[in-house]
Amino acid sequence: MNSNTTSTERYHVRADRTTRARMRDGVELGMVIVRPDAAGRFPAIMSYNPYRTLTAVKSEYSDQEYNHRWDGPSWFAERGYAVVYFDVRGTGNSGGTTQEIYSPTEQRDAYDMVEWLAQQPWCDGNVGMWGMSYGGVVQWQVGVQNPPHLKALIVGSSNDTVYDDWVYPGGSLRPYMFDTFSPMMTANNFAPPDPEVVGDRWAELWQERLDNNAPWGIGWLTHPLDDEFYTSQSLQPDYSRVKVPTMLWSGWADCYPTPILRAFANLSVPKRAFVGPWSHDWPEMAVPGPRIDFRSEMLKWYDRWLKGIDNGVTVEPPLNLWVRTWTAPHELMPMTDSGCWRAETEWPLVRIRPVTMYLADGHTLAAQPVAAHAQDAYTYDPTVGVTSGIYWGGGVLPWAMPLDQRVDEIKSLTFTTAPFERDTELTGEPRAVLYLSSTAASGYFHVKLSDVAPDGTSKWLTDGGLLTSHRTSHTNPEAMAADQIYKLTIDLKYVAYMLPAGHSLRFSVASADLQNAWPCASPAVHTLHRGADALSCVVLPLATADTSKQPPPAFQPSPHPEPTERDYRGSSHRITQDLVNDTVTVDLERFSGPMPNTDGRPAFGESMIRREARSRYTVSRQDPAATRMNAEHVCTITRPEGEIRIEANESLASDAQMFRFQSRVDIRVDGKPHFTRSWRASRPRLLD
Repeated sequence: MNSNTTSTERYHVRADRTTRARMRDGVELGMVIVRPDAAGRFPAIMSYNPYRTLTAVKSEYSDQEYNHRWDGPSWFAERGYAVVYFDVRGTGNSGGTTQEIYSPTEQRDAYDMVEWLAQQPWCDGNVGMWGMSYGGVVQWQVGVQNPPHLKALIVGSSNDTVYDDWVYPGGSLRPYMFDTFSPMMTANNFAPPDPEVVGDRWAELWQERLDNNAPWGIGWLTHPLDDEFYTSQSLQPDYSRVKVPTMLWSGWADCYPTPILRAFANLSVPKRAFVGPWSHDWPEMAVPGPRIDFRSEMLKWYDRWLKGIDNGVTVEPPLNLWVRTWTAPHELMPMTDSGCWRAETEWPLVRIRPVTMYLADGHTLAAQPVAAHAQDAYTYDPTVGVTSGIYWGGGVLPWAMPLDQRVDEIKSLTFTTAPFERDTELTGEPRAVLYLSSTAASGYFHVKLSDVAPDGTSKWLTDGGLLTSHRTSHTNPEAMAADQIYKLTIDLKYVAYMLPAGHSLRFSVASADLQNAWPCASPAVHTLHRGADALSCVVLPLATADTSKQPPPAFQPSPHPEPTERDYRGSSHRITQDLVNDTVTVDLERFSGPMPNTDGRPAFGESMIRREARSRYTVSRQDPAATRMNAEHVCTITRPEGEIRIEANESLASDAQMFRFQSRVDIRVDGKPHFTRSWRASRPRLLD
């Protein structure tokens, strides 16, 4: 075993963007290889996604402008690693076609790529992976296949169950899938390869995908239950399939700290995890801060498991946890969060004790349930949720954060504790148990916890939701009988928060989460039952603030300059209420590419890409079944020889019986029509 503490030798770096790997069916995948420009064999780090990233990867890094996506490969190559990014088949600079996300063929390609890398003359046979979001989920998909030369993973900001964490949380369709992700990927997947990467075959490869690719949104709409479509893509439920050491990370301003911590708790391999204050970005660049030099933490992990350096990383506390505290809510994510780092040895924390608080009279949370049966009826309002924000900002980060919750609490059932006499930690896995009846065969129940300040401001902390028809499973929806009482257990997202003395906790119950859950079809009156034989409650993971702790971790600060609000332009988030038609509309706009003070050009090649995206999502109080989403994503590629404009227009609409999806792609080359195609898909409503 090598006793060096870190990779100390520094290498000159070379970048290769023209090598292609032939898969077992003959399709060639495009890649960029950034590796030491020296004789010898080195460990490889692999990553892949469908986001057209190959030409943006730099052959040399900049500390002052460090962005891990583009600078990370050369930083690691300088330290003795060969970093390889490749494009998913049917996207970017790869050949082949794609009709659905995470297809079995795509997963097989990834296995083959691990083994292909191990056989290259510059690779020593040890292969690791890194990636976040899409690049994190696919690591689980590779890890469970256990290719012989895969030795370590670093999984960032991603789910471990594609159905419940991403597409249908609690069984309810997530609007983000169709206001942002589906049209973006439709435009991406019909864009051409880069001629400077693939050579003279670029037009042939483009035509192949124009003839055969299909919008991924069709798969999400037509698979409303947790069937093989999703289970084949997910790590859950059998974590034991992953056999290699795994490091994980996410942030509390993201939507994935829960699955990252859940995976950490269930993996039985050497493991390490970081959950910071961050949003959906790498820890060097994410807001809110503090940002850390995460590349050094990754280097320690790879040095240990790919180079065999005994650097002590396995004896450090395995969990690094940011514990938040009070800051006033604001739609723009703060540049730096309030809180502190904590070193922990396990999740859930053994020193945290579950405290059951019952929904009591007087809108209170109490240690004892009311003796007699009580009930609270309310009318389903599908527009509740205007203050909840969009999980991790959706496509408009750092906007669309949770606001003061009182606007929604007026339309919800709320239960509040007395003010806490001392600082109290809320860290762990909250759970709500509700006893409910309804006039409708199905409904969606959304619960949340808020920190209520002495001035009444209510700050969102965590939430959860579940369709009543999914109360026993996500595979077999079951209707409710009118006015029969049912028990509903709702897991809230994990939380790590220090509640200041003098503040209270508020538990809210409603039947909508406007921006994160598609409205249920049926108007309804729901009834919450309390006391006697209907012990509706919330289980809170609490501990006093003076509980003994290990010394906090000490991280190096990020090399990236501190961001300012000026760095976040090009997006907008607007919610409007139509008092005449009794509707609420959410409008999103996102722009990226050439902006003032940037040229928008990639690190390699001659393409310049500009993106424009807009969506409008309207919900009716009077007819919640009649919800409609319209979205567009325009990708304009400008090159010396001309301009290619790919426009994806999509809509998703529902009524009491059906969901209906439409997608259309229009491509213009130098302003002239080049390609047009449309798709339609529909499915019946299944008690949703």
